[in-house]
Amino acid sequence: MIRRVVTIVLVAGLAVGGLAVPASGRSHEHNPRTVTEPLLGVTLESVAHLDRIERALARHSFRPTARIVFQHGAGPGRYAHAVRRLHGVAYLMGQILDSTAVRRTTVREYRNRTRSFVRRFGRRLDFYEIGNELNGEWLGRPRAINAKVAAAYDVLEEEHPDLGLRWVITLNYWPSRDCYARDWEATLPFARRMPLRVRQGVDMVLLSFYETACSPRAHPTVEQFGSTLRSLKHIFPSAQVGIGEIGAQGRADGLPRDPTLTEKERIARRYIGMHDQLRADVGPRFIGGYFWWYYATDAVPWDRPRSLWPVLEDLYSTSGGG
Repeated sequence: MIRRVVTIVLVAGLAVGGLAVPASGRSHEHNPRTVTEPLLGVTLESVAHLDRIERALARHSFRPTARIVFQHGAGPGRYAHAVRRLHGVAYLMGQILDSTAVRRTTVREYRNRTRSFVRRFGRRLDFYEIGNELNGEWLGRPRAINAKVAAAYDVLEEEHPDLGLRWVITLNYWPSRDCYARDWEATLPFARRMPLRVRQGVDMVLLSFYETACSPRAHPTVEQFGSTLRSLKHIFPSAQVGIGEIGAQGRADGLPRDPTLTEKERIARRYIGMHDQLRADVGPRFIGGYFWWYYATDAVPWDRPRSLWPVLEDLYSTSGGG
């Protein structure tokens, strides 16, 4: 997660009503488990206090999709216990590497890291996020960024086609020029210049957004999100689309103060509350998503005072999860 970021997650070849349809050319005999739509996601930036996380996920009235951030310097062994425990209470998405570490990782290291997680977890992860916040200047230059995500894509497509793995790419959603530093960071132009095989092969596209990523703070409308999502459907013709990685940023992200519970609730209600309108506007390829970033911090334990868990439960259960 970037400290001033919005994210678009891209994932391809998913079925309406369930994500078990493989992309073109993949074996139907090796499909991953069926993932029920819509995706109702949370992000685990940490898997410390695993018992509490497991209880919070299991307590929801729907099966959430838990996105585990594989932190820089940590290999698959660090997460094996968490994947084993959480597989029974949530669908799982593994983020190969957070955007903040991409610049200092070579193409070879990026490829090898992807390979190590795929070999360790295979279909125990329902999705692999192989590129996080790719159109951000803090990751380096576009050519190097695209080389790394293409290398990760090739690991999944060429080395493990029999597993029917599903992959995710994350882009920053920049609603205006006030949100980014370099011209090449603009969301849709960057997406159009990504490698052809990646554009044709990814499995899902989720627009993620942080209001504080922009100066002044941005408040995109349903119409703005919908327009970008519809454009992404053309750029990534096999992908389903949705919203992902929202949250309330604070001191850890370089802001002068941490958000209050009221602020977190407002942000959650505004963007998750767009679900029905976006589904109507974007059409059957809209998949939900959301992936609240600070779930482990904001909603665990689920029953502690001032937990965000009840708000997320309420919003998700009325967005198709109940």
